[in-house]
Formats: sequence, structure tokens, C-alpha cells
Amino acid sequence: MQDSPQTARIILEDGTEFEGLSYGHESSVSGEIVFYTGQAGLPELLTDPALKGCVLVLAQPLAGATGVAEDATDPFGFPEGFEAFSAQVAGLVTADYADLITHHSASRTLAKWLRKQQVPAISGIDTRALIQRLRLRGTMRAKILVAGTREVSFGTAAQHNLPAHASVKKPISYGNGPKKIVLVDCGARFSAIRSLVREDTTVVRVPWSYDFTGEDWDALAVAGGPGDPTSCDKTFHVLKTALESDKPVLATGQGAVILAVAAGASAFRMPNGHRSPAVPCVHLENGRCYVTAQNHGYGIREDSLPPDWVPLFLNDNDRSIEGYSARKGRVTGVLFYPEGNPGSRDTAFLYENFLNLVRDGGKTE
Repeated sequence: MQDSPQTARIILEDGTEFEGLSYGHESSVSGEIVFYTGQAGLPELLTDPALKGCVLVLAQPLAGATGVAEDATDPFGFPEGFEAFSAQVAGLVTADYADLITHHSASRTLAKWLRKQQVPAISGIDTRALIQRLRLRGTMRAKILVAGTREVSFGTAAQHNLPAHASVKKPISYGNGPKKIVLVDCGARFSAIRSLVREDTTVVRVPWSYDFTGEDWDALAVAGGPGDPTSCDKTFHVLKTALESDKPVLATGQGAVILAVAAGASAFRMPNGHRSPAVPCVHLENGRCYVTAQNHGYGIREDSLPPDWVPLFLNDNDRSIEGYSARKGRVTGVLFYPEGNPGSRDTAFLYENFLNLVRDGGKTE
């Protein structure tokens, strides 16, 4: 930790205030405050585009002991162990911080990495009381104020918390297989791209508002992302046209909400969202319960699904929709991450099911 850590405060929109110590970048920020339960892989979590612009509270009591791994890239040029090229969170809140690294792969402390990424962090917070407050009042705006830095307002909290800010600016291709999968990037994670690229596929990652419908493509994937999914009007227009093609479609994370709204469903903002590496979901076709990795703040109203769309997964905690299916399985949307990272890979078979459909030209049994 720094020799003389600055004091810092976190202030909620309702006036609740906690005081602690700064161990990240010494600056003040504001953002929508959310909490994440479970023992998470911090590098993957802090670079998840779903948390773009958010102030993240960790329910786990200690952060930093595993440090951050050295820089290394995979065959796609993505940094290994990360879900974006840089940190996506606006700030980090933890109960305690350990500056002593105990993981064999770590090359730097979490604090050093956060300072490089210009992410403020505060420790010494009663995160149990803070999370109880959030569960009672629902998601709010918050600001981290580090002593000696410039004041910020709550009004700046939503400036960067939008799918447009988490999307690529122009199309990018990965792989060179004959089957072309268009990935609509409303906040796509690197692990989603890795899960779709095979020897026989090419994944073309396009901006959230890009109109690809006049081009040649074999299948569609939708990945999202941060912010309000109902604000993606340009995406809705493109997806409505794409759905007319009857080609295989897979939507994951909040991308599943975006696809459902494009088809005519209604979305709603959850009080706290589902943010955990271990959320139980029941598959309605086989009755099995799977552990899923989730990081989304909006849900889908079951009674608003189009007539030929049916629920596929239900959250076993609150019975909300976590997935749907349409057109005899050619369209699938799940609000969780089948690839995990961090979290369970119990439902990774959904990618294989989708890729088999792509190979078979969208034919189902």
C-alpha cells in the first residue's frame, strides 16, 4: 500500500456516507453503485464491460491478495485474464485490502494496477452495512471522494454508462473459417469472442449501431453490456430486420435483454441486479439446475415475450426469467455468461449448441 494513504469517503445519493482509506488512483469519481457477491476473479470482473462507469462494491471481505498477473496476450491479441483492454469500473469499494501478493502468477499489486488504470479505490469500509443499504434502497448513484482531489457531482454518474461507450467503433474480424458469425457488440467480453471462434467460423464484431443486414452472414450473436438496454434504439432496428432471416441467434448477458426488446418484449430495471459468479438457474426443458455467472441490472417481463418465444431458464432465487428460446431453438437468449470468467462454466454447452446450429445451416431436430 502507499506509504501515507489518503483518507477517502464514499457518499450515496441518499446521503449515507462511509469513510475509509484510498489505495487506488487518487482522484474522485461518481457512478452507479452496484455490489457483487461471491469470490470473484478480480481482473476479469474489473474489466467486464457490463460494469462500465460503475462504482463496484465487493461482498468478499478481502481484495488484493492474489494481485494482478503479468501482461500476456492470447492468439487474438487480447490480454489474458482480462475481459477488455482496460478497467471498466469507475471505482472500487472493499472492506479490506492486502498489499502482500500471495499468488504465483501475480506480477504487481492490485493497487499498482488500479493506479495505472486511473481507478480510485477505497478500503476500510463496512461493506456489509453498505450492501444492506443498497439492498434496502436499490441501486443508486454514489461518489468516491479522495482527500485533496477535486469534488465531483452525482450528475456525472451516467455519462459513460452506455452500450455505445463499451462498443467497438468499426467492424473487427477474428478467425478465418467459412461460417460468418456477426457479433453485435453492446459491451462484448473477450471470453465471448473466444467462445465463438473455431476453425470453421469467422466472428465479425460490429459496433452496437452497425447495420450488417445487407451483408452475407450465417449467424448472429448479441453481447451486452452496461447501462440501460432500452436506450439501444439503433440496435433494435437492425435486430428486428436480422430476426426476419430465421438464422441461428445467440444472445448472452444483457445482450439477451436487448434482443428480447427488439422482438417486442419489455425490460425492467432490477432493484439490485444479478451480479455473482454463482447464481442457480433451472433449465425448464430438462429440469436441471445450473450454476451461472451473471452481471446484469435489467430483466425481462415474462408476460411480454412474443407469442412464439418461451422461457428457457428461471432464476431459482427470485423466479425471474434468465433465458428464452424461440423458433424451435434457432433463437436463444440467456442473461448469464455461459463462458463464466469469473464463475461457473456449467452452461458452456449453449455455445456448442449454437455453433452446431451454425454448421448445420440453422436446422433443428
